[in-house]
Amino acid sequence: MTALSINSPVLTRDDRLDFVRVLSCFAVVLLHVSARPIYMQGELGAWGWLLGNAVSSLTHWCVPVFVMLSAALILGNVKTTYRVMLRSRIPRMLGVLAVSALVYALWMKFFQAGFIWDAFLRSLVLGQPYYHLHFFYLIIGLYFIAPALSRAVVDMPEIELRNVVIVTCLLTMVVFAWSSFSRTYTPNGATFSWWYISYYLLGYYLHRYQPELPYAWILAGGYLVTVAGTQILAYTMGSTYIWKLYFYSYFSPTVFAMAIGVWGMAIKYSHLISARFLRVAAPLTLLVYILHPMVMEFLRAQYTKVSPSLMQPIVEVPMTVVLTFSVSLAAAWLLRKIKIVNKYF
Repeated sequence: MTALSINSPVLTRDDRLDFVRVLSCFAVVLLHVSARPIYMQGELGAWGWLLGNAVSSLTHWCVPVFVMLSAALILGNVKTTYRVMLRSRIPRMLGVLAVSALVYALWMKFFQAGFIWDAFLRSLVLGQPYYHLHFFYLIIGLYFIAPALSRAVVDMPEIELRNVVIVTCLLTMVVFAWSSFSRTYTPNGATFSWWYISYYLLGYYLHRYQPELPYAWILAGGYLVTVAGTQILAYTMGSTYIWKLYFYSYFSPTVFAMAIGVWGMAIKYSHLISARFLRVAAPLTLLVYILHPMVMEFLRAQYTKVSPSLMQPIVEVPMTVVLTFSVSLAAAWLLRKIKIVNKYF
């Protein structure tokens, strides 16, 4: 992955950011695969659901860290201007969104029951034509405000930027918690990005200044509280409690903590991963992100034809994660052999 900053106008490859990108992509796949046991609370015993919760809790930093990665590459970049954004980045991402939405419309029409075009078009306007495609809406929104943010953060002294990061993160947590528990949280495609400004600023700050923090402890603390908090809400408030998964939310304090911890740990230990593998895999992650739900759903459909025992979470989750990520990665590699796909994806 290349980075270009105002202070260094020469393109350089950063294997550390490649590792963050690949790790986040794998976590997205694990998040979606491990979601199934979470919605089986009534079918699993307390210990079985705890195991599912422990696995799923490992993953919810993935989208925030993707946003932080975008900030590390874009904020402070000499090319982060409205001219470049409006002529290049935003049209490209709109194209990616349009193609992805059409692919999933056809997937639902031909491989899922109950597809209605009118309902799909409404979901497209609201920002969620398929559950994972909301990411493109929030990135497009952030691209619109990135040039102004870029100039502002570059000119800020470190201590002032740090204070801004702290305040915006705290405000995001408080406002999200209030709107969640008061049941007034109603995001849509036009407002997704505003919630992620805190992560955008956080990612830039951590990348630029690389503060010495106890990242391992921050990660461990965030993870353990996520597991315990989710378990407590689910079993004290009941399986139908609408916010039993509050600690999974991207704007909960525990996910902020895990995002910080994962970022720091990934940067620190990226040298342990083959740079050659990272340079091959990192450019494939956008397509892996787009493709993996179809791969996951196709695999699960085949399991039921082979043996019902394959759908037991303790078997299905690890098997599906490995197969989904591997098949998606291979499919992305093949698709990028096509010139137009390689250019835009």
